[in-house]
Amino acid sequence: MRNNKYSILIALLLGSLVLLASCSSDEKDLESKETIQEEVLSIPQDKFTPVYPDDDDYGVSSESYSGVFQDTIDSVVYIKTDSQMRTGSGSGFVWDDSGLIITNFHVINNAEKIIIKFFNGMEYEATILGSDPPSDIAVLKIEDLEHTIEPLNFGKSYLVTPGEAAIALGSPFGEQFTITKGIISGVGRTKLSGFSSYSIPAVLQTDAAINPGNSGGPLLNSSGEVIGMNTQIISESGSFSGVGFAVPSDLIEKVVVAIVNNGKHEYPLLGISGTDLDMDIRQGTGVDRAVTGAYVTDVAVGGPSDEAGLLYDTGNYNNESWDGDIITSVNGEKIKSMDDLVGYLALYTYPEEKIKLGIIRDSKNITLDVVLGTR
Repeated sequence: MRNNKYSILIALLLGSLVLLASCSSDEKDLESKETIQEEVLSIPQDKFTPVYPDDDDYGVSSESYSGVFQDTIDSVVYIKTDSQMRTGSGSGFVWDDSGLIITNFHVINNAEKIIIKFFNGMEYEATILGSDPPSDIAVLKIEDLEHTIEPLNFGKSYLVTPGEAAIALGSPFGEQFTITKGIISGVGRTKLSGFSSYSIPAVLQTDAAINPGNSGGPLLNSSGEVIGMNTQIISESGSFSGVGFAVPSDLIEKVVVAIVNNGKHEYPLLGISGTDLDMDIRQGTGVDRAVTGAYVTDVAVGGPSDEAGLLYDTGNYNNESWDGDIITSVNGEKIKSMDDLVGYLALYTYPEEKIKLGIIRDSKNITLDVVLGTR
């Protein structure tokens, strides 16, 4: 790229000389030509430094990416696993200075031996302290740590918005300690982890290149703070196609703290199935098109919502009765969609907690208290 830019700049300069020579042949123009030639030729080759545009349009300069890499890479690890079936690899990063490492559950699933390698070349064997398959999170413990390690700083994923810079660190295809950059493409997604019938809530979507081997590595903001853990891609070829997903940092912190303190993480249970409001639901229930929330399509018998009296649509597919409740808020926080509801419950509520649901029933706004169960 740099050689191309040298060539472009020199070509432009020489092109201007040709233009000057072809447009006029009087003495003044010839003197100008000679002056320009002398100035160009008088620049020492090793001092000839063209000016390149930076990445300010992306909210961070090219120098900052290097700075983020240097400030964080010592806390990123390459993970190699061995089992009777196969060998595998992935990425992870430091949770604390005692030797705890976090990664994806799918990176270490069924592993019989786990080797952790740091950027400085130090390698250690690790054991699994605990895991949470529904969120695809695992916590590893390094045995006999012999050098000082520092945890990465965490940012708040709920503050992340589309268009912000996203920096992925990891070891794609075994290419250890790689950095890629892009932007946050979307927020608030829900994605199945592949190890549970429940979805990972509040997932971040990014176009920063994520490939096999990036799994478990951190997704950083422009300040070098963890906003997510790289976990999935959408691809027909198996290689990155511009759509990658990361477990949000707010969920990572909640799950890891629970695993470290209690050996496991428990999720709250509302006990419903639901869907986003669309034109058909709004017309059927008679609510204004500006209303957002989650329409209750089913309630688990004997579950928390059933006991609280939440109503569901009693009709059948393509023959709805439009008598289900519409959940519009939880504890006063507005709910925009079913994904919003799932994300709020997972991130900000706990089992056995009493919550207040704002609902629309028969075109009237009411509040319903629900004591959450345990998933």
